Amino acid sequence: MPQELSVFVATTLLMLVVPGPDFVLVTRNTAAGGRRRGHATTLGICGGLALLTLVAAAGVTAAATQPDVLTALRVCGGGYLVLLGMSFALSARSGRTEDSAAGTRSRIDSPVLQGFTCNVLNPKALIFYLTFLPQFVRAEGSVPLQTLALGGLVIGCAALWWTIYVATLGSLGRVLARPRVRLGLDVGAGVALCALGATTVAGALG
Repeated sequence: MPQELSVFVATTLLMLVVPGPDFVLVTRNTAAGGRRRGHATTLGICGGLALLTLVAAAGVTAAATQPDVLTALRVCGGGYLVLLGMSFALSARSGRTEDSAAGTRSRIDSPVLQGFTCNVLNPKALIFYLTFLPQFVRAEGSVPLQTLALGGLVIGCAALWWTIYVATLGSLGRVLARPRVRLGLDVGAGVALCALGATTVAGALG
């Protein structure tokens, strides 16, 4: 069992490190608002994983992966990424800063909500909980409790990785505070998320 858990943790960390929407989101938010905003994004990510863990433990993930449901989830997830990317691009265009926008920030600008929604609407995260995680659940034990325990490990790995990443990125505060760097990150994050979202939607409808 310890060896199986080490494989599970190592694979989970590897999947977390591979760049994806979360990577773009955490990088942009940390650059835009410092470590506090980066950690808030991490909190949202872990919250989304916690919800998926509860869904998996309740045994209803199979219903969510029916073709029609999965297609709808992919469209919604891709659409959200496009919306988020456009928000970042518009932020770069207007040249606003976190301080000047603090009083008028809309819900989509909440780093916690961004991290949470990005994970809950991510079909890959759902498939991870449906196909990969069950491989480490033993039939002789309580399946829901084992699922909760493994899900807790996933959340712990995510919290550890993104906390380290945010701390490392936050140490570059002076560089990231430069207007040109901020502009480039906003534009880059906007384009990347729009591309990822459009690709997801196209794949779901293709």
